[in-house]
Amino acid sequence: MTLRSSGEALARFLANPAHSGIYRLGASGATDIGEAEGLCWHCLPVPRRWNSETLLDALAASLAFPAHFGRNWDAAWDCLTELEWKAGKARVILVPAAPADGEAMAIFLELMSDASHHWAARGKSLAILMVEDGVCGEEDDFAGEVPAWLAALPSLSDTALGETG
Repeated sequence: MTLRSSGEALARFLANPAHSGIYRLGASGATDIGEAEGLCWHCLPVPRRWNSETLLDALAASLAFPAHFGRNWDAAWDCLTELEWKAGKARVILVPAAPADGEAMAIFLELMSDASHHWAARGKSLAILMVEDGVCGEEDDFAGEVPAWLAALPSLSDTALGETG
């Protein structure tokens, strides 16, 4: 599969609301993500460490939450469920893997899973891609050992990329 065709397969797969959710994505699967059409991409910056503050701030900046955003998980839920969608575009959030506070990451993953299910029930696709290697314009500080929270996520494998949706 060429880079272009894998990007097209990725777009078809992620555009289907039935595939809304959180996935782990390796660098090899992320090389052509910017080429996929039909997707509205949001890339969180690479932090030194994910904690509640960095996760909330990155999410708010990437998704352009309103100025009244309260910088807490409940407020993040409110903003996530009030997002406006471009016609016919799936929303994909790239989250670079980095060392993380386990409790904060667990809350973030639950929040994003709930949000993806919320939108899928409304016929919209929201996918969160936890990127194992820095592909958002910076090198990450992820030292090679995959944390349990990341390893537990389903991989957006070559098989999934080959589906038509």
